[in-house]
Amino acid sequence: MQRLATALACLILALGSAAVSWAQTAGTALTVLSRDGRRPLPMTLINNQEYVAVDDLAAPFGTAAREAAGGLTIAARGRTIVVTADQTVVSAAGRLVSLPAPALRRDNRWLVPVEFLPRVLSLVIDTRLDWRRPTRLLIVGDLRVPRVVARLESGSTSASITLEISPVTPTRVSSETGRLVVQFDADALDLLVPPLPPQPFLAGVAVTETGTAVAMTTGPRYGSYRSSSSQPDASSSRLTIDLMPSTTDLAGAAAATAPPAVTPPPVDLRATIPPTPTTGVRTIVIDPGHGGEELGAQGPRGALEKEIALAVSRRLRTLIESRLGMRVFLTREDDRTISHDDRSAFANNHQADLFLSIHANAAVRPNIKGAEVYYLSVERADAEARKRAEDAGVVLPALGGGTRAIDLILWETAQSRYLEQSAVLAAAVEEGLRARVEMSPRAVQQAPFRVLVGANMPAALVEIGYVSNPDQEQQLTSADYQTKVAEALLDAIVKFRAQLERTAP
Repeated sequence: MQRLATALACLILALGSAAVSWAQTAGTALTVLSRDGRRPLPMTLINNQEYVAVDDLAAPFGTAAREAAGGLTIAARGRTIVVTADQTVVSAAGRLVSLPAPALRRDNRWLVPVEFLPRVLSLVIDTRLDWRRPTRLLIVGDLRVPRVVARLESGSTSASITLEISPVTPTRVSSETGRLVVQFDADALDLLVPPLPPQPFLAGVAVTETGTAVAMTTGPRYGSYRSSSSQPDASSSRLTIDLMPSTTDLAGAAAATAPPAVTPPPVDLRATIPPTPTTGVRTIVIDPGHGGEELGAQGPRGALEKEIALAVSRRLRTLIESRLGMRVFLTREDDRTISHDDRSAFANNHQADLFLSIHANAAVRPNIKGAEVYYLSVERADAEARKRAEDAGVVLPALGGGTRAIDLILWETAQSRYLEQSAVLAAAVEEGLRARVEMSPRAVQQAPFRVLVGANMPAALVEIGYVSNPDQEQQLTSADYQTKVAEALLDAIVKFRAQLERTAP
């Protein structure tokens, strides 16, 4: 009897824990944006994966679902999708499509990962579905919805707000009572605004009621503004708005802080004014590896190298611009294909002082992990390697078994003049990464990566981790790890710049 009571107690406890676990998975909602307007679509978080319920797709997408033989058939526009519980592969109109997580059946409801929408559902409804994870936005069709990322820099006498816009979109700035309005030539906006601390020039940033403009509520010290625009690359634009105090405010501040009048000391005309020190690193180009049709390495749960590289590159750009005040360009701002030569040519055209290419690694053995740093090797001792260089690429052995295909060129290149500085840069990157993340046993290596060949400046390629390792795949997709990598690379840039200054003639 006692054993029966104990078993019942354990069962009740287990059911209670399961109920709590399920309750804790309740999530927020994504927003479905179409020409008919906006509507919420509930999401559920299970094991750090966002899911949507199949029956919730009926209203926005006109689907009909039916259970059969342990699976689920979803019909839309005369085509069918076959989903099997606990499987990551589904059939869409006869095509097999993989998902980052399995379909689930919970509490008599079928759940599919959010990625099911752009990867699977879009195939059967013949409509483009664009999933914007950072802002939980699902765009239906060919709407013009530029990504707009706002950054604020505030000082004691002025403030500046920068809007990074991708793709390039025409804008118009106008002044209204109590606010500035940036009108976009778009159907809607995908706006990402960081938390704004209280400050005297800008009180808030938000999308207007029309959904196609950004309103900036001005603060008590605001007096006037000036705006300027630039185009860092072919796929993005940048709008900078400087907020300045009123003339009265500025004059009062100047009078309050003006020092008492004193008689200036005699000037020694023989003295020379020392030159303003230059950093040697003023412009940086960051290259998010792969993109578009080039997915790069893929993790066991579906994480893509191209997406990880872009996310880290964006974080790094924000850190460099906000903390170092340097000019930063990305070779790509979105998911598009760029050749290796075009990437280095982009850096050359922007007269970059430093070039960093961001990647994620992969190996046959799933236990291999750790970050690695590469700089160019143009010297090859064996004739066989030179013979293979005539092909479009070469296959080199990878740590832990298997091979890794890379493009290479062995002839004399622009990078040859910077190999010594590139080695110093690679060492600085390795030191910065080692302080924050786990490193591979072979942390710094030389390899003939083609993307580095044409770079006419110090250059390095960074493999920030092994996406083929299940644990590291989860790290690579987390905001915390991506921030650690970005901060490590920022430290490396600071150290490299200091070394250049010490060795400058």
